[in-house]
Amino acid sequence: MNSTKKALRNTAWLFSEKIITLAITFLINIFLARYLAPEQFGQYNFIVSFLALLAPFTSLGLNALVTREIVNGRSQYEVLCSSFLLRVIGGVVGATIAVIGILIWQSSIELVDPKWLIVAAVINISSALYVIEFYFQAEVASKYLVFIRVATLTISSVAKLVGILFKAELSFFIWVFFIELVIRGVLYVSSYIYYNKRFSEAVTLKHFSWNKPYALSLLDQSKWLVLSGFMSVVYLKIDQLMIGQMIGATELGIYSVAARLSEVWYFFPLALTTSFFPKLLKTRDDKERYNFQLEQLCGVLLWMAIVIAIAVSLLGGWLVPLAFGEPYASAAPILTIHIWAGCFIFMRALLSKWLIAEGLLKFSLFTHGIAAIVNVVLNYFLIPKFGGEGAAIATLISYASASYFVLWFHPKTQIMALIMTKSVFMPATYCIRKFK
Repeated sequence: MNSTKKALRNTAWLFSEKIITLAITFLINIFLARYLAPEQFGQYNFIVSFLALLAPFTSLGLNALVTREIVNGRSQYEVLCSSFLLRVIGGVVGATIAVIGILIWQSSIELVDPKWLIVAAVINISSALYVIEFYFQAEVASKYLVFIRVATLTISSVAKLVGILFKAELSFFIWVFFIELVIRGVLYVSSYIYYNKRFSEAVTLKHFSWNKPYALSLLDQSKWLVLSGFMSVVYLKIDQLMIGQMIGATELGIYSVAARLSEVWYFFPLALTTSFFPKLLKTRDDKERYNFQLEQLCGVLLWMAIVIAIAVSLLGGWLVPLAFGEPYASAAPILTIHIWAGCFIFMRALLSKWLIAEGLLKFSLFTHGIAAIVNVVLNYFLIPKFGGEGAAIATLISYASASYFVLWFHPKTQIMALIMTKSVFMPATYCIRKFK
């Protein structure tokens, strides 16, 4: 099977997963939001957002680097062992910092019981096991990841439905969320062992070795991605934490419904770029072909986002109160604003891969830093005045700033800004070529 067909099949698996995930997640969130009501649903999402802020400690910016190293022929055992141990160390450091901070400022944390934040910090360490994801991405064999993610989602969804049926407390649903994360990591490792036994050789501990110089080299390469990762989660999740702290759990619950409906689509660009990233790396020496593929992929991503945004904008005012109930009706105007940020998020997925391929990791940090600052400042002024709609406006502006406008101010990234601009006219360009 050639690389293009393999990439397309890999993408098909990822898209199939997303269709299933979209359906299950949408239904479960409806039941959960209706059952918990806006206040408790807001508390639940505050904990989820807090855990997301800790994710960079365990990812350490190594994700795409692991894929690249394995694609380039480096020993998978050396890459995975070094990356895993680095991620564990990062997770422990992150948990320690979080716990100390929580103990110092626990008197000002009124939205949730601080103990849940401490548990979240510890649970985050288990995500070090997710390094296996990037091995399967290098192998362009995402169907194994798909099976695991769908299975764990299904199990956790059934558990939540049982909790709703038996009128469980909020704590039950939080524990289900935590346990799902741990089980997924364990199953990733199991699938890795199975895959290698079937297609290569049985994996044993003796295959793995800690190469300190190589590990430090990986960390040195990823240092800008680490900082970029922190900035990224700040501008992606800080809005929910700020809403919760500034105007309360109820408003956060309403905003969370809009944000979840908007962000649930963000997997599509990740599926496309993840499948085609190895192929893009192989064509980088042929600049004309490389740029053409970038233009094609960017155009598909942008117009996919535009179609989704138009559909959601038209249907949101009717869908939100129908699905989630009248207590969440005010999420509809928030969703109508927030969904358009997807246009920049979809293109950002490609931009992130491109920055790695071009060795512009410092610029990735810069763009995320700009977005984080813009988002925090705008949220600080807009949330008290406009509530969730203000946060949605801040999100849209910060995403646009980080993923498009700042690209024009650096000579090395202007080519990508131009590619993104051309993507707006992709349908017209296609028609002209078709009828020439």
